[in-house]
Amino acid sequence: MIKCSKFMGGLLAAAAFAGLASAQMVVGGTRHPVLTEVTLSDGNSTSFVVGDGAWGEVLAEMGVMRGEDRSRDREIAEQLYNARNEIPAAYLFEAARRYASFDPDQAVYVFFLARGRALYDALRCLDSTATNGVPIVTDMAGGEVASFMNISDDGQSFANVTRMQAALDRLQENGEIFTGEFTPWWICSASDSVYIAATNSAPMPENEWLKPREVWPSAQRMVEQNMARNRALLAVTIGARELEADSE
Repeated sequence: MIKCSKFMGGLLAAAAFAGLASAQMVVGGTRHPVLTEVTLSDGNSTSFVVGDGAWGEVLAEMGVMRGEDRSRDREIAEQLYNARNEIPAAYLFEAARRYASFDPDQAVYVFFLARGRALYDALRCLDSTATNGVPIVTDMAGGEVASFMNISDDGQSFANVTRMQAALDRLQENGEIFTGEFTPWWICSASDSVYIAATNSAPMPENEWLKPREVWPSAQRMVEQNMARNRALLAVTIGARELEADSE
């Protein structure tokens, strides 16, 4: 059994802050998942899939990063963002959380980038239960980012609407959601099938955890459609607010 504090504090701290680019892995190939038992802060135990940069290891690294002092917000946010193509998309939620303390526009942009990349990675996994990991890492951005995305009838929330629209427009223009180079394994290993394989100490060939590359364009279209729906909803909100302002 591994205590959670020891697991998170010592597993990949050096990689998280000194050599993020070195964590880049081959996109496909055979993986060798294993289970590790972790004692949580409430005293309960649970098991996580680890091995080859799997789900449990990503969560552990995020725990290390979240424990760093908030005086390092700018340093950590920029380090993570600059390494965005060579790290799991999950880490960008931490970058967004840190950006929120000094650059709300960038915080919202990085949040949507992280969300789009995490969803794209999950949709490329053979087991659809991998998508269950997306809301888990999304929530790690926390209330700091959410405060710049809330929509209500006050003027500040209208600023939030235009901020979100600008972020989504920027993503559509630069196509950055699909330029990440890190393997989807980090979230595919959150799926039920990988957990079962780890329980049985069974290796997973590429065709047992990753969809064939010829179907990846369909995953990309699904992400693009999701982003387009969000942009359309925000455009309606902005239009309604502008009409209301013109009538006053």
